[in-house]
Amino acid sequence: MVFISVGLVILLAVTAVWILLPTSMPRAVYTAVNSFLPQELMIPTPAAVAVVPTLAPQPTRDEASLLPDTALTDDASNGANIMTMAEALEQGPRLGEPQRIVVPAIELDAPVEPIGVAPIQSGGETYYQWLVPNDFIAGWHDNSALLGQPGNTVLNGHHNVYGEVFRDIIDLEVGDEVILYDAEQAYKYRVTDKEILLERGQPLDVRLENAQWIAPTDDERITLVTCWPYTDNSHRLVVVAKPIPAGQSTK
Repeated sequence: MVFISVGLVILLAVTAVWILLPTSMPRAVYTAVNSFLPQELMIPTPAAVAVVPTLAPQPTRDEASLLPDTALTDDASNGANIMTMAEALEQGPRLGEPQRIVVPAIELDAPVEPIGVAPIQSGGETYYQWLVPNDFIAGWHDNSALLGQPGNTVLNGHHNVYGEVFRDIIDLEVGDEVILYDAEQAYKYRVTDKEILLERGQPLDVRLENAQWIAPTDDERITLVTCWPYTDNSHRLVVVAKPIPAGQSTK
C-alpha cells in the first residue's frame, strides 16, 4: 500500500511537470521515474517527428521476428543455401546504410540507427508516425534511400529532449557540409534548403503536404528532420543537403 501511495505521489508530480514544461524531462529522470512505477502507470515514450500515409510500410527490424524464420540467400540454390533469420540479422549493416553523421559547422558527431513507424488512426484512416531514438542518436528512416543511391535518405532526431542530437541544425546555412558514413566510407553533402513548417493545429492535408519533404525523390539527397523552436514543438524543421561532386571543394 505504501509503494502504491509513493507511486501515485511521484506520478502526480511528474504529470504536473510534464504538463507545465513538456520538454523539460531529461531521459535520466524519465528512466528513474519509470523504475518506481507499476507497469500500468509508466510514462509513455515520446512519439515521432512526422506523420506519413502509407498503404504498405516496410517491416522494421523489430517486425522482422514476424517474418518466416528462414530466408533464401540464393534463388538458384534450390534450398541448398539457407540461413536463419537470426543469421541474416547478424550480417551487419548493409553498404550504404547510415552509421554516423558529422556536421562540422555545428560540431555534431553522432551515431545513426535505423528506425521504423507506429500506426495511428485519424478520420477513419490509418497513418504511420516515425519513431525517434530516445538518446543522442539520429534515426534513419529504414525505408528511405541508402547512401550513394538515387532517392531521399531521411534522418530524424530530437532537438530539446533525450540527448538533443539535432538541437543545432537550426543554425545550418546553405553551403554547409554534412558527412554521413556507412560501414566502409564517407558520403559528403552540401546544404541546399532549410524550411520551417507550421505543424501544430494544422489540418491533415497541410501535415501531409509537410511530409512530402521526407517522401522518395528521383535525385540523390539527404533530409534532416526535427521539431522547432527549442521551447516548443509547433513546427517542423527540415534541412536538405545534396551530394558534393567528386573533386569539388567542400567549402
